[in-house]
Amino acid sequence: MASALSQFLQAVAFGLVEASVISVGAVGLTLSYGVTRFINFAYGEFLAYGAFLAFFLSGAGAGVVGLPVAAVVAVLLVGALGVAVSRVFFRPISDRGALPLLITSIGVAFILRYLLIAGASAEARQLPVPLMRPVEVAGVGLTPLELGVVAVSVVTMLAIHLLLQRTMLGKTMRATSGNRSLAEVAGIDTDAVIRKTWFISAAAGGLAGILYGVLFAPFRPTFGFGYLIVVFAATLLGGIGRPYGAMLGAVLIGLMISLGSTYLSASYDQAYAFIALVGVLLLRPEGIRGGEF
Repeated sequence: MASALSQFLQAVAFGLVEASVISVGAVGLTLSYGVTRFINFAYGEFLAYGAFLAFFLSGAGAGVVGLPVAAVVAVLLVGALGVAVSRVFFRPISDRGALPLLITSIGVAFILRYLLIAGASAEARQLPVPLMRPVEVAGVGLTPLELGVVAVSVVTMLAIHLLLQRTMLGKTMRATSGNRSLAEVAGIDTDAVIRKTWFISAAAGGLAGILYGVLFAPFRPTFGFGYLIVVFAATLLGGIGRPYGAMLGAVLIGLMISLGSTYLSASYDQAYAFIALVGVLLLRPEGIRGGEF
């Protein structure tokens, strides 16, 4: 009995660790959708670029800085990449509707992916993180590295909450999301708001990719699209366009993946994510509403 309970609690703990990675990516994706109103399939590549930039900037690649500094620089660079992608590919067709933007984002995803493969090769890489023994409490063991990932995610979620609720940028983001035309009439520079939202969204994707690289080494340049499916599931589950719903959706998806992998098979982790998604959406088509944008 005690062993079964310990196994369940361990699975829950691992689920919350993975939910930490998913939540950062899901919030970044839903911020982008909330303001731009289209689903960006190139978002998964921001995860891959975050992990690979951190690799090459740190001692694991050709760089000389430590991983924490490399991670910060990588996040900023991915944020800038997001702004550049939006200006070059999406802004020129922003008035043509959601379908051309959606198809363009798929094309951009392929462009970014093969540029990364051309520059970094398809070889698997690993971030310079040390091996650590798990710290056990009541039969549940997590390494300091896993606890660090959870801490980074919590701090990121808190920062996004404060951004949306306490800053002028957050207020203008919510206004632009609610009604862009009305926001422009009120004197809000919506182009600047969208540009800043792209930076924050892409930076969150880059951070999620780094956290993924920390937990799930080794990783390849193609991992971004595969994990994007899981991020999409959490985003849709929480109600797309709602950051707080995305956080709750990420927790549910993380738990489903971990519990399914523990008690059924680890080969179908993405299937568990979509079982949770379909089950909830059948009962509540609008998703889990953790709060309005």
